[in-house]
Amino acid sequence: MKDILTPPEVARILGCAPQKVREHIRRGIWTFGEAIPKKLIGKKKDEFNIYRSKFEAHIGRKLTEEDFK
Repeated sequence: MKDILTPPEVARILGCAPQKVREHIRRGIWTFGEAIPKKLIGKKKDEFNIYRSKFEAHIGRKLTEEDFK
């Protein structure tokens, strides 16, 4: 399983919208990931690195294959 998760994957597990995940990470409310501004990477959209180990600590359990189906 991968170590970097996407906002849609995390949103599915948390039961919220991907945009909520992006905004909470951007504002520092959720600290299990980081927002990389588009200006720094020269792309059209910000990128988000959500770290599996930090996310698992946030939700209080290990992720399984079932979480990604």
